[in-house]
Amino acid sequence: MKSGSDTRQKVFLAADQLLEQGLRPTQQNVRELIGSGSLTTINKALGDWWKTLGERITRRNQHPEVPEVVLLSAGKLWDQALAYAEQRFLEQSSQLEQQHRERLERVRQDDLAITSDLRQLQEQNARLLERNEQLSMQLDASQSERLRQEERLIRLGSDNEEQARQIKQQALLLERSSGNADTEQLLDLRVRLRIQEEDGKRLHTSNDALAQDNARLRQKLQEQERGFMERIHQLELELARRENSTLAGG
Repeated sequence: MKSGSDTRQKVFLAADQLLEQGLRPTQQNVRELIGSGSLTTINKALGDWWKTLGERITRRNQHPEVPEVVLLSAGKLWDQALAYAEQRFLEQSSQLEQQHRERLERVRQDDLAITSDLRQLQEQNARLLERNEQLSMQLDASQSERLRQEERLIRLGSDNEEQARQIKQQALLLERSSGNADTEQLLDLRVRLRIQEEDGKRLHTSNDALAQDNARLRQKLQEQERGFMERIHQLELELARRENSTLAGG
């Protein structure tokens, strides 16, 4: 390392000497002047000499009273400072590039996670739509059945009223004709009336239960739809937040 530095300094001095003599420094005449060194090392040092020639001439013109040795030392220090600054710049650039790659990787992983969440949500959405359709069909069927039972209840109520009126008339006629309200025929009429009343009660009970089932189905359907919309809204907000973060960091 020291030998290369010495050769470089010798090349600089020899090139300066040749230039003062009005000769253009070349690999060959520099090597002849210093008497040693490989052409590759001399060529590299001579290239550096040409790069710094203008700056060295400027320094000399600006400070003619400063000895050449001092200018050379100051030039070396300046070159070292530039080399150190360049090295620091390269290191910082490398660190920033690494940080940028890591950030891009995190963003990519986040995008993959979001994509996976969206795909799962779409699958859940399809299942939910299918389930909602089934619930809607059940609800429609239940409502249709309820309407049929309500119509039947209305008819049965009308029939019961009519039959009750007829039974009462028949019972009244029997009582008037025989004076005995406990005849077999009267008992039969009363039994029929009691059966019709019980049938009406059962129908009312069945209709009430069906109405409750309809209400539960409707509530379940609404809750599932509400939960589904909330999950979509949350995922959309998260996706927008990550996209904004990616754009801000890009």
